[in-house]
Amino acid sequence: MGVVEIADRTWRIESLIGPRNLFQYVLAGDGRSAEALLVDAGTSATPRDAILPALRRLGIRAETVRYLVVTHPDLDHQGGLSILKQELPNAVAACGFADRGLVSEPERLVTDRYGAYEREHGVGYTDAEKESIRDLYGSPVSIDITFAGGEQIELGDRQLSVLHAPGHSAGHLVLYEPASGLLFSSDAVHWRFCPAADGNAALPPTYEDVEPYLATIDLLESLAPHELHSGHWPARTGSEVLGFLRESREFVGALDAVLQERLEAPSTLRELCEHVEMRLGPFGADPVNLMFVVHGHLRRLGRRGDVRTLDPSERPRRFELAVAAR
Repeated sequence: MGVVEIADRTWRIESLIGPRNLFQYVLAGDGRSAEALLVDAGTSATPRDAILPALRRLGIRAETVRYLVVTHPDLDHQGGLSILKQELPNAVAACGFADRGLVSEPERLVTDRYGAYEREHGVGYTDAEKESIRDLYGSPVSIDITFAGGEQIELGDRQLSVLHAPGHSAGHLVLYEPASGLLFSSDAVHWRFCPAADGNAALPPTYEDVEPYLATIDLLESLAPHELHSGHWPARTGSEVLGFLRESREFVGALDAVLQERLEAPSTLRELCEHVEMRLGPFGADPVNLMFVVHGHLRRLGRRGDVRTLDPSERPRRFELAVAAR
């Protein structure tokens, strides 16, 4: 764990969240007083444990950090933002336009994101798990600017493209530097699982909106980046990049097939999560963590007319294949 130079004036800050790697990235412009940009803020503990020590080690002065880009709303990507805004006086806090509410009001992560499936499906995290989330998600914070995608950020002689990459969240951002071919994808694409530091599975994919997720994979493929640097996955270079993206797309198809297999009989969201764990896992975590991706696929299958809800008033809701899909 520490700081690794991945390209000229570009570094990866490494720490852990549980068994998983947690990465932020620092990009600096040219010249001793050049501005710098930080990709993601980690948890509430990451600034003091990893980010601020890394900046000191690199000789990057606090006042030269110009941008704090939170790629999406999750406790391990936004939790340190309020501390960093205090410690980096000239930094502008930025996130995706559609994610502003969740990033600025972290309690909404618990109610609107992590707790989204409790009322209708009886699936969610325990009270103890929610308290652990609250310990890490940080304090309410003001967002200075939002990006919708298509903007450019200049860091001295460097130019970064801000791209909208939804699927995992509605406003997820990625940063791409065309001159170097470096792509900073954070959690935009999830592969077959999210690994622990030892390479074994630690979490399942957690994208929530399937069609935008597939469009994001297409977008990143079209860039043909030389290197892909994410929030938790090992760096991919050369042909590994397209392999990572291809296998991410293949998982979407595999999950659709496994769900339709189980939906021959009426099934709850929890039962579907357990079936996916059995057929495509193990994912190294409680099957409840599949709720995001399984629910996203259910919505997509429902829009296509392949799946129907048995009784919308029933709790937990049950789903089955529509007659036309059998």
